[in-house]
Amino acid sequence: MSTMHRAASAAFVGAALAVSSVQLAAPAGAASLPNVGVQSYAYGSYAVVGSVVKSGPVAYAGIGCTTSFGRTVKGTAAAVNAARLGTVGATTTVASSSIENGLKVARTSASTGAVNLLGGLVRSNAVTSASTAVVNGAGTFTGGNRSELAGLVVAGRAQSATPAPNTALSLRGSDGAAYATVYLNRQTKTWVGSEWRVQTIALQVVVSGKNPLDLPIGSNVLVGVSSSSLTKPVVGLVAGRGYATSATAADGRVLSSPTALAQPFCGGSSSSATVASATVPGVVTTGTTTTTANATATASSRTVRVVDRISGPSVLAGLLGATTIVADTSATQSSPGGTVALVDRSSFVGLGIKGLPAINASVPANTVVTVPGLGKVTLHKVTRTAKSIEVVMVEVVTDRVLGSLPTGSVVRIGYSYSAVV
Repeated sequence: MSTMHRAASAAFVGAALAVSSVQLAAPAGAASLPNVGVQSYAYGSYAVVGSVVKSGPVAYAGIGCTTSFGRTVKGTAAAVNAARLGTVGATTTVASSSIENGLKVARTSASTGAVNLLGGLVRSNAVTSASTAVVNGAGTFTGGNRSELAGLVVAGRAQSATPAPNTALSLRGSDGAAYATVYLNRQTKTWVGSEWRVQTIALQVVVSGKNPLDLPIGSNVLVGVSSSSLTKPVVGLVAGRGYATSATAADGRVLSSPTALAQPFCGGSSSSATVASATVPGVVTTGTTTTTANATATASSRTVRVVDRISGPSVLAGLLGATTIVADTSATQSSPGGTVALVDRSSFVGLGIKGLPAINASVPANTVVTVPGLGKVTLHKVTRTAKSIEVVMVEVVTDRVLGSLPTGSVVRIGYSYSAVV
């Protein structure tokens, strides 16, 4: 499982999911608010069978590494089938940041429809998760968690819709041996380096032994994940994100969530994700993919590098393909207020497009071609600002319906983003 989900192994919006344990009222005369960073995300589900990611993070919504507050990001996705692990209903997610009542607040929430896992052994009519992180003018960090699992049934027994925090239930075979653990309302409120993290995982199932469904040991599914984080007062932040594949509709709706997603913490950290295969169903397939994100931030310097390496990517059964794609960016600021050095080390190996023999691994950045039967394709797309660099190695805007993707869908393969904030 990817270390993006390290806290796990490591939509309802607003007052309806405001976490009751967090009092959003500051005392009169409170000090001015500290300059903190925010990094928050939510998703509906994430499923791994053995070492292969089957779905997720579904309907990912995130706010990453910024000191600006007053933003809301939403994600939606239709129901997903997580292979033999089961199904998860339609998902809505929200990540937001705000300044209210003399406080800086980060909120995340995830809401899914009906959940049916492990052949009906774990069922719920609906799952919700919410996490809130707060800092006041005195620099005190607090937070709250909430989960709700309506109509929850585990191994034929009805469970509370609001289970106690960090409840763990064993699933046992006819011989009495446990083969899986069902975790309910997993809650975290802790410091991770300079980052105050509040995270809630409404439901998680981990397979640990021989089981009736013959699932590989280590198979794992998470449902209802929300994570809200604030950093300690900062001089500056780092930001980065990398992934293998994604697809969105022309209106921004998520059609296929980012795969092999990795990103560092705002204050600097390392993160990685490896999957045996990544797909946009019916359109893109890949072999093994690894994404790494490494970042450091000190009072005098900041640096971040994000690398996504994909083996054997193929679009429409080889219409477009490569032996290897590497999306590799970095951003470095060596002194406070200094110029940010932005580097692009991205590359193709064995790139080819049927019917376009001039396209090869040496294709210049920002090359745009029209591929019959596919649409507009941009190769090695590079976008720069003074402090950031973004690379998309293959970006397709479809000119027709392809599988479940409507006309105008945007498919990305090989993504890397690095920035100092």
